Amino acid sequence: MKNPGKQALEKALLSFGAPHVVTTQDLEAHVRVSTDTLPSPATLTRWVRALTETGALQHVARGVYLNRLAGPAVHPAEAAQYLRRGAVVSLAWVLERSGALNNYGDTVTCVVPLVPGMAPPKVGERDTAAVPFRFYAMPDRLFGAGAARPEDVQDLRYGYPRATPERALLDWIYLGASVRSRLPLPPLDIQLRGMSQPRLARLAKAMGIENAWRSWHAGWRAHEQAGNRKDKASAALGF
Repeated sequence: MKNPGKQALEKALLSFGAPHVVTTQDLEAHVRVSTDTLPSPATLTRWVRALTETGALQHVARGVYLNRLAGPAVHPAEAAQYLRRGAVVSLAWVLERSGALNNYGDTVTCVVPLVPGMAPPKVGERDTAAVPFRFYAMPDRLFGAGAARPEDVQDLRYGYPRATPERALLDWIYLGASVRSRLPLPPLDIQLRGMSQPRLARLAKAMGIENAWRSWHAGWRAHEQAGNRKDKASAALGF
C-alpha cells in the first residue's frame, strides 16, 4: 500500500495546472498541505528518488526538477529562472527554435539582470543533469524595455520567461556590441524574413541600441545581396 504522503505528491504532480518545474520545497509543501504532516528530509528524499526513477520527475539541478507528469511539452529551458534569479531564455537558443538559425544546439542560452546595488549574477556555462545552460548578464533596465507591448518582449505562447525571436536577436546585438561582453555579434546568415520589422524597430528604440541595430542590419543586407548575386550568377552558368 502506498504511503499517503507519496500519493499526495503524485496527485499534486498530475493535477490540472500543475507546475512544470518544482523544487524540493514545493514538494514538501504539497505533502504538508495535503496530509497535514511534515515528512522527514530522508523520507522526502526517498519519495523524490522513487518519482525520479519512474520518470515522473526529471532532475535538473540540486533541489530542482521537471514535472514530467504535467505534459510531454515540458522542456528543461523552463528551469532557467530556478537556476539564476530573473533569467530569461533568449539569444541563440530562441533563434534556433524559431527557424532563424539553421544550427541547432542543446545549450539553453539566457540573459540575467545586473541590478544596481546587488551582487552581480553568476554568468557563463552551467551544466545540469538535463541540459547545459549559458547565462549572460545585461543591465536590469533593459529587461523592462518595450514592456508597454508585452507581446514584443516575451513570447506569450509559453508559460515561462522566453524572449520573442526579435527580442532574442536584439539582446544578442546588444551583448555583441558591448565592450563588457565576449559574445560576438550575431551571424549574418540569420533569417529575418519571419520576424516583425516594426517590432524590431520598436524594441531597438526602447533598448537604446538603434545605432547598433542599424549597423548590424546594414551588414545583414549586404550579406543578403551578395548571396543573391552569387545565386543569380550560378543560375546563369547552369549550376
